Amino acid sequence: MPIVHSDRISGTIYVIADSAGTAQRIALDYLHDKTDYKAEGEVRSYGVHDHQADADRELHNRYGSYDTDRDHVYAISLDIRIADEN
Repeated sequence: MPIVHSDRISGTIYVIADSAGTAQRIALDYLHDKTDYKAEGEVRSYGVHDHQADADRELHNRYGSYDTDRDHVYAISLDIRIADEN
C-alpha cells in the first residue's frame, strides 16, 4: 500500500538496497524529499516503489544497475500517528 499522508502517515514502501541500513537511509531520504526533483525536469531515482511487484521487476531488470546477488527488496512499513490514537 502506498504511503498516505494525513493526520497520520501509514503504509508500506519497497526499497532496493544492499542492506537494511542502506534501505533505511534511502527511505528516509525519499520521505524527506517529496519534491522528487534534483533540478528542473530531472527526476530523482531512489529505487523506492509503492508496490513490491514494481520493485522486484526493477531489481531483476537485466538492463538495470542492480546486482541481484547483492541487492534485495526491503519492505518498510510506516505507522506514524498521534500516540493516544489506536
